[in-house]
Amino acid sequence: MTAKAITLLLACALTAPALAQTEHTPLFGKHKAKTVAQPVAPVAALPAPPVVAAPAAPVVAAEIPAVPPAEATAAPAGPIGIAQLRAAYAFALPVYEMMRTRHLQIAKAESMGAPGVNRLYARTVLADATTRDVTTPNNDTLYSSGWLDLAGGPVILDMPALPKRYHSAALMDVFTNNVAIVGTRTGGKGGRYLIVGPDWNGTPPDGMTVLRSPTNDAWLLVRVLVDGKADLAAATGLIRGFTLEVPADHAAPVATKAVPVAVPDAATFIAVVDEALARSPLAHTVRTRPELSALGVTPDAIDSTAVRPATMALWTKSLPTLHAEFKGGLTKTGTEIDGWSYPGPGIGHYGESDDADRARVAVGGLGALPQTEAIYLTATKDKDGAPLTGAKAYTVHLPAQLPVGAFWSLTMYQADAAGRLFFVDTPSKRFAIGDRTPEIRAERDGGYDIFVQPLAPSGERVVNWLPSPKGPFRLIFRAYLPKAGFLDGSFKLPPVEATEVIP
Repeated sequence: MTAKAITLLLACALTAPALAQTEHTPLFGKHKAKTVAQPVAPVAALPAPPVVAAPAAPVVAAEIPAVPPAEATAAPAGPIGIAQLRAAYAFALPVYEMMRTRHLQIAKAESMGAPGVNRLYARTVLADATTRDVTTPNNDTLYSSGWLDLAGGPVILDMPALPKRYHSAALMDVFTNNVAIVGTRTGGKGGRYLIVGPDWNGTPPDGMTVLRSPTNDAWLLVRVLVDGKADLAAATGLIRGFTLEVPADHAAPVATKAVPVAVPDAATFIAVVDEALARSPLAHTVRTRPELSALGVTPDAIDSTAVRPATMALWTKSLPTLHAEFKGGLTKTGTEIDGWSYPGPGIGHYGESDDADRARVAVGGLGALPQTEAIYLTATKDKDGAPLTGAKAYTVHLPAQLPVGAFWSLTMYQADAAGRLFFVDTPSKRFAIGDRTPEIRAERDGGYDIFVQPLAPSGERVVNWLPSPKGPFRLIFRAYLPKAGFLDGSFKLPPVEATEVIP
């Protein structure tokens, strides 16, 4: 994230009224008690295991599926193979990317004298080419971001009622699972939500809905739709209505020690991941597996010097190759049809066998929502299988009556050296085109032809223009609140076609 982008985010956020921190009697029970968490009910439409009856207060949460107990055989014997190393890296990379993004945002907030943890900071401008804190940002919504430390107790999310505007508040655990989503899909009624960690065992106040994270470190990411530049001021006022309250009895957050960087060496990578695992009891008791421990991916080896020298040398030798394997992002997940990559059903809420997809999305789409909330289709090739490049012109035809319940957009990205996707700085400053683009023109059949090329077309066709950069690029089509055609696979986008440049 550039200094300019972060300064804008925090400067806007810090102008909002400070949250009241009045002293009051603790309401939420013994939040640090090491007891079994109360049974919880799943988020509507999110995959979750069967649960028993919920407590009296409403609960919106989804737990990570339990991992079967490891067999009695301990760590693998003999030399460590590349398959074992690859599996450990796929497990660890999403955790590292979460902690790296957390560190960036918290450090900048604290550098400006603001609390870095357990606060929501609203970005009151749309993401642009300077936005580098989160990979694959959208240009459709405002964001409000908060990194939570739930080890010290619950926090309270106040959410306004927005019945006529798309919005969502997604709670993600440290493994990048969306464990709870509230907003338009759950009725847009607003309310007060008690966000609790894995060890919390108490009685929520009347009228509060419980959102439970399986890990103490969690990311709360709010999105509010913007209907064009003229709507930005109104959307800004609405996203500032999402606030976090920290109860007076909340213990002070515990700072992390390991410092993640964009391109880590082996010692940094292992130290960051192991510390993250150690900060959550579920990560320690459920997610840790013998084959991971053998490679130093364990909360019991926070200090990388505890990892055997031969193992650390293997990590050092293999890290660049492993990272290159997982740089494909959403393009490398799911199935490719007519040049578009359709992600698998686990995106945004992964099963225990989907570590590879989880890792790819962490690099090329951290914070991706599950398909019930949004579908992301990625194109890197045209109709004939040739890579998309700014040296050519293309037409993307979007049929009439797209099966979308909220909104759609088509966005231009380029990958950096690490495989993370960002907007490209072009003279037009147009990074996406969608159903809210002013004066976008439909064809006679009701569909839209989007013209992708470096130079602006002349005349009326300029309103359907998506600027392309020099070199290779990727297109991502977003469909928020997708309908049955997308969800059941019966609807497919037409391929991207190479065409003549429109003068």
